[in-house]
This record gives sequence, structure tokens and C-alpha cells, in this order.
Amino acid sequence: MSTESPRLAILSMHTDPLAPLGGDFTGGMNVYVREIAKALASLGVRADVFTRLESDSSAREVPIAEGARLIRIEAGPRERLDKDAQVEWADAFAEGILAFGEEHGISYDGVSAHYWLSGLTGEILAKAWGVPLSIRFHTLAALKNDALPGDTRHESDARLEREPLLAGAADAVLASSPAEARAIGEISGGAEVYVVPCGVNLETFRPHSKDEARARLGLKPGPAYALSVGRIERVKGLDRLVEAFALMRKERPELDARLLHIGGETREGAVSAGESYRAADFASPAQAAEVARLEELARKLGVAESLIFAGAKPQEDLPLYYSAADLFALPSHYESFGMTAIEAAACGAPTLAFDVGGLSQAVCEGKSGHLITDGDTRAYAQKMLQTLENPGERPNLEATRWAESFAWRRVAEAELDIWARLRQGAALSSPHAS
Repeated sequence: MSTESPRLAILSMHTDPLAPLGGDFTGGMNVYVREIAKALASLGVRADVFTRLESDSSAREVPIAEGARLIRIEAGPRERLDKDAQVEWADAFAEGILAFGEEHGISYDGVSAHYWLSGLTGEILAKAWGVPLSIRFHTLAALKNDALPGDTRHESDARLEREPLLAGAADAVLASSPAEARAIGEISGGAEVYVVPCGVNLETFRPHSKDEARARLGLKPGPAYALSVGRIERVKGLDRLVEAFALMRKERPELDARLLHIGGETREGAVSAGESYRAADFASPAQAAEVARLEELARKLGVAESLIFAGAKPQEDLPLYYSAADLFALPSHYESFGMTAIEAAACGAPTLAFDVGGLSQAVCEGKSGHLITDGDTRAYAQKMLQTLENPGERPNLEATRWAESFAWRRVAEAELDIWARLRQGAALSSPHAS
């Protein structure tokens, strides 16, 4: 990579990094792409982030930060498409990016692909430009499928087949944790994998007084709150959280506690019934069905009155929710990293998670929270009870100090070091670099 103002093409084909969080395809990856572009730009990299144009009303070019911009490329219909339906538009996405570069006289020093769909386009661009290709999968299809019962596995055969090939073809694969790096190495037959954890925006995610946060959010001051944040889908394990909460309430029925979930795109005009939205209020059929399943489970276990679905919230409000909560619950079946655990830690909230995927990287046992053996719902319930009854000092200063090591600037410095090695080292003889 050149030493003067290097330029990277960052690909996020299937999801717009500036889209509101909480939908079927928006989450941690959107945050990652947006924040890494900003952080790289602060280090002097010119970061062009490319995504697919999904709407007639969307601007073709939007600044993200000084030195970083989002460019929306025409590739297929101008509408939101299911991820699997975007495979056929990967070539058109590449052609649009190549045309953009040619029209504006821009050359790139490297291609950074996010998710396997972007990897399909990234291969084309890296070959056309003669530059290195890196890919970060964010999640692996094989691991997601393995984490769930057979009747809920839904990752496509195309994804399962292409991820190992993409890992082997890339000049560098970025993994969020050692566990993910090992898995990538196994499926690819020895790809060049670098462990670069995800980050957190320490200016946005910082502690607030619990009382102040609850007052600003309109939350009741008395109850203990266990908070969860993320998309509403099976892999997030919200059913396990409801079951653990019910076990806790059975042991301590007098405890005034709530389960509060942030996430899920609600229909336009939907109005919450009291504190919570209901299944019919969610815009995505898949998320509505999952909420209905969770509501039925909560009714069956006698905790329906304690379950609150608050819908998606702006990211700038999340620090208030983390600060208002007594516990951040992360019951996922699989997480490649668990960025929300770092966000919670930065706000001084303890995390309780099952020990899966990369969560041992995101949760520091005894400092930022606790890890429970995967599937041990009873142990999860016991630790939840201990934490809610004895919340300890807030903010948890050990947790906030832990989060400081995940500043986005550090992540960007690690990525930039990898790019320098790709350009200066053995990757110069790769199929992509010239």
C-alpha cells in the first residue's frame, strides 16, 4: 500500500452501513463497516464504502466522515432484497464499482470485503485492479447452522459452498476471535487469517447514572432490568433467556424484574401496548413470527407480564439503555464476537452470556461479566438472580477499563498494519496483487 493517502474500496453489498439498526439484515456488521471507515479515515486512509442502491430516494453519495464516504451502486432492482436473492447481482455490483472508479479516475490500493456476498464482488475487483483482497465474514454459515437445531438451520447451500473458497482465495481473512480464526482455517484448508477484534465508539458508549438514564427513557425506577439488544431471530437465543428468567422468578417470585429487548423493526404507525410492542407490530414476517413464539413461551412459563419488546432504537440512545439496566443478557447460540458486550462494558453494565463463539474474547470473566457453559439455562438463571439482587457498584469501572482496549482507532491500526504487510510482503506475488 502506498505511504501517501492510501485508498481502500470497502464493500458492504447486502446491507447499507447507514441503515437503521434492528431489521432482518442490519446489526453489528453495519456498525463495524461505518466505524472502521471513520477510524481508517482518521489515520489518513481514503475510505470509499460501496453498497447496493435500494431506493429511488437514497442519495448516491453520502459523507461518513472526513476522508470516508458511502457510495450506493446500481445493481439490480432499487429495493431491499433478501440476502440470497442478491447473489445474482454480485457481478453487476462489481461492474458498477469499476465504472465508478473509471469515471472518476480513481485507483484503489486494496479491496476490503465484508460478508461473503461482498467477497464475490471483491474477487472480481481485486483481479481487475491487481490489488490485495481481504475479507471479514462477520459470521460463518457452517457455525450458524451447527449452533441451531436442524429444523431451524437456514443458511443457503451457495453460502456454505462459497465461504471456504473465498477464504482460500483472499490475500487475508480477518477474524474477530481466535475461535473464528480456527474455524476459518479448518473450512479453508489453511487460509491466511488475522485476528482483529471488533471495536466500540467510546465517545458514544459511556456510562450514565442509572437513575438519570431511566428517567430519560421513561423506565420505572423500581424494577430490576435485564436488557438484551439485537435482531430478533432464533440464533440470538432469546427463548433461552425467557426460560432462564422464568427459572429465576420461580426461585424468587417476589423479585420485581423485567426482561427488556431492544431490536426489531416495527411497522410504520405501530403503537406499543403499554411498555411493549406485540408480534403484529413488527414489520418483518420472520421477526413477527419469532416474537409470537417468544410471547407464547413467556405465557406458558408465567412471565409474559415481565417481557418487554421495545423495538429498534437509535444507536445514540443505546448507552442510556445499557446504563439503565442492571444486567446485559447475551444468550446467543452463536456470536462471532459479540460487539454488544463491549458496548455494555463501555457503559459500565455487566454482561451475562453463554460461552459460545467469540464471546470469550468480548467478555472478560469477573471483570466485564460472566460466561456460562453453553446450554446450562439453570446456571444462567442463578447468575442472573445473583446479579439482579446484588448489582454492585455502577458504573462497573473494571468493565469500562476493559472496553477501552477495543477503541475503533486500535482496530483500524491493526487493519492498516495488515494492509501494509500485504503490499510489502509475500502477497505481492498473490493472484490479486501486482
